[in-house]
Amino acid sequence: MDEKVNPERNINQQDDLEVVDELIQRIRESRLFICILGGTRHGSPIRVGVDSSSVSFFEVELFQAALLQKSVYLFVRDDFNPKPPLKKLLDILDFYLPEWISRKPMNDTKIMDQVRRLVDRDRLTSPFQAIRHLYKPIRRLVQGLHTIRGRKTENRGVRFLEEEFEQRTGQPNRNIIENVLNLVKVQPNEEKRLSRIWIGVRELMASPYTTSLDMEPLQYWNKLLGEWSKAGAWYGLHADTPLGCLAALNSVADIRCNLERQYGTKLQGHETAYPGGPLASARYSIAKRLYIAGDRKKLFNEALYDLKRAMNGPEPNEAGLIAIRGSIYRQLGAITEAVSDYEKVLNLRQAKDPKAADTGEAMSELGFAYLRQRHFRKGLDYCREGVELLRQGVRPGFLARGLRKLAVAYLCNGKLIKAYEAKREAEAVAMKHGAFDQL
Repeated sequence: MDEKVNPERNINQQDDLEVVDELIQRIRESRLFICILGGTRHGSPIRVGVDSSSVSFFEVELFQAALLQKSVYLFVRDDFNPKPPLKKLLDILDFYLPEWISRKPMNDTKIMDQVRRLVDRDRLTSPFQAIRHLYKPIRRLVQGLHTIRGRKTENRGVRFLEEEFEQRTGQPNRNIIENVLNLVKVQPNEEKRLSRIWIGVRELMASPYTTSLDMEPLQYWNKLLGEWSKAGAWYGLHADTPLGCLAALNSVADIRCNLERQYGTKLQGHETAYPGGPLASARYSIAKRLYIAGDRKKLFNEALYDLKRAMNGPEPNEAGLIAIRGSIYRQLGAITEAVSDYEKVLNLRQAKDPKAADTGEAMSELGFAYLRQRHFRKGLDYCREGVELLRQGVRPGFLARGLRKLAVAYLCNGKLIKAYEAKREAEAVAMKHGAFDQL
């Protein structure tokens, strides 16, 4: 608990979001996550500015463990009698918590005995942690989730938090949501972005997007879940999970459909447009991690359909959509078509601003595609120039990805030391900014 770890911290003067940042970092670094449910309360609320949010520190810890897919060792104390807010939180995260409601209550002595056994067992196995770390069956995990969840609703797909909401009286605190959106704009760390967006999402649960007909809450849901998908993409939330990018974007598509139906004449096109580009990117990120060929091809084709639909919609981001299409072609082995798309993207972005970071991204992707055509020197030149432009970008994940591709380009040209240096820099950028997808 923060007040135990940092007794010198003045609770009345602390920045609660700084405490949140420390808590989520400690959970990421931990090997065991032990949760003891006791008492009745939801926990101490997190303050955003001068307002107390609907989220507690305990909730953020559970949320972070769920994001990291940590195994939870759950114990229920014999005095546990949750009040409605705590019970609803546990219900919302039911897809993650191991059947808390069926756990046999235990007294403190028995719980501590069980915890000691867990810790002792971890001590015995810790010398083998490094070996286990080398084996990360991420493709097996993503394929399993896609098989179980991705097909279960007959083309409807997974939705954010499985559309579980905490029913509350009153309206969401507008100040908290605006503060969250402003904080997210200037926060360079993806992990911290997600924790702040979560606070905004929980505040909005007073107006669920599945039932609310009011324009302002629907607009807030649209913005927050859109930001969730962007941060989640760099964080690595690529699977058919209720906290994943695809789930958030499926919900965004529903929300925009409602906005178009109710308030289409009052809103700008981008607020109601089908999120084809982001959806295609999310499907692409899942598809390339699947190992069943039929599932991969089907998901890539769905992504191509999303792109086509977005291209025919209002205010399409032509360069961005073509760039995603090029990446899909590259994964499908259609390298000539991929190179053609990447060249179109580069021409579009250079015409707009030849020194911009997104021009650097286009150069990096094109250079990486040239490597697949065995134009090694040409690929290296483009990757290297692209990284220099990416260094001035505001989203560090793009730089980490560009550096990874540059490392491969150096390797293809026999420059082993430079390849190692680029790889190490990519890892450092990704770790510093919580862009764990790039590790």
